[in-house]
Amino acid sequence: MDARALAYVRTLVYAALLGIPVAFAAVLFETMVHDVEHVVWDVVPDELGWSEPAGWYVVGVLGLAGALVAAACRLPGHGGHSPLEGISTEGVAPGDIWSILLAALASLALGAVLGPEAPLIALGLVLGAVASRLVRAEGTDGQLLAFAGAFAAIATLIGGPLVAAFMLFEVATAKGSVPPQALGRALLPGFVAAGSGALIFTGVAGWPGLHQASLKMPSLPAYETVQISDLAWSLPLAAAVAAVVVGLRHLAHEVNARGPRRPEIKLVAAGLLVGALAVGFREVTDEPVERVLFSGQGALPEIVAEGSAGVLAFLVLAKGLAYALSLGGGFRGGPVFPALAIGVAMCVLAADLLPGLALTPAVAVGAAAATSAVLRIPFTAALLASLLMGPSATEVAPIAVLAAAVGWVAAVALPNPEDRAVKREAAGAAASEPAAP
Repeated sequence: MDARALAYVRTLVYAALLGIPVAFAAVLFETMVHDVEHVVWDVVPDELGWSEPAGWYVVGVLGLAGALVAAACRLPGHGGHSPLEGISTEGVAPGDIWSILLAALASLALGAVLGPEAPLIALGLVLGAVASRLVRAEGTDGQLLAFAGAFAAIATLIGGPLVAAFMLFEVATAKGSVPPQALGRALLPGFVAAGSGALIFTGVAGWPGLHQASLKMPSLPAYETVQISDLAWSLPLAAAVAAVVVGLRHLAHEVNARGPRRPEIKLVAAGLLVGALAVGFREVTDEPVERVLFSGQGALPEIVAEGSAGVLAFLVLAKGLAYALSLGGGFRGGPVFPALAIGVAMCVLAADLLPGLALTPAVAVGAAAATSAVLRIPFTAALLASLLMGPSATEVAPIAVLAAAVGWVAAVALPNPEDRAVKREAAGAAASEPAAP
């Protein structure tokens, strides 16, 4: 074995070992988010004698979240990249991770409508970079270890190492950060790290005091085989989900562009509005504010079991607006899980109203189309949606593939909110330049 091959094998071994501490650090962060959320939303209201948080308390907590995120964004690292930019796999300086985790903790635990995937990827990147320095892996080998940390951190959050590998594979390919001819060699260490990280998640699942935030779907009705009616409804339904997700991202960019110029004012104002939306939803539907707040991954069982079309319609409206405000207002987190929850809610509503549409394939359509539209990663979206269907995964897979493809096509065909934001920034920069004499 030549020196180059030996060095790569050594990198694979380091990646397998790296998955263990990275996954444990991810569990600790998720546990911290869960514990703060429990204190704020359960312990304090109980101590005050409330059966549910008062309206002023909900609005105040979200306003406080905006202020805390603004403070964290003043630290080195500025709270990490905005979720408006999607998922980032670019390197993170070790000194920046504290502001990223603090901003994400304040956002996620206090109720902003974002997911935990972005801070976990940043955490994995930093720990991978630190590990590469410790083992003196330089150049490409060091970059591979850093990327492997991101794999390990997100592995079980989105359905295990296979989904994590597909997700980061598609993200890296779309961004052009890895040459196509080097993809297999570049991503294998991450795949190995994700596998060892998933073992850690499994091992600590029963430990008292630890909490693992994972994307899980409740038991759904068995689906024996693809029905023509389900197939016929899935295509327009996937297009509708994608259009709503893209529309919400456009709205988020408008909030970011037209809101107050000072980021701290924008964050607090967005937080107050998110809290008001949650309280308004509770007043109209008599359902808890938690249905609107947070990422939505923990509320999927309640969404799927909801039997009221009116509640589902108001949920899509309120959570969608809260999602756009959280994205555009400057909160920190990931954009995937809330979009997935909104897509699932739309399709559960469709299964209630449309003749011949079964619940299980409808849920698969919502998960696949929303994930594909928000990140433009159809392969990962189809795989994730299929695996979430449990025993019906094989039967639902063709519908999930079509929904992911339609979601991607719709998202690509519609105007890209990121392109509009870039054009707006360029126009603003040109307008601010002094005129030539």
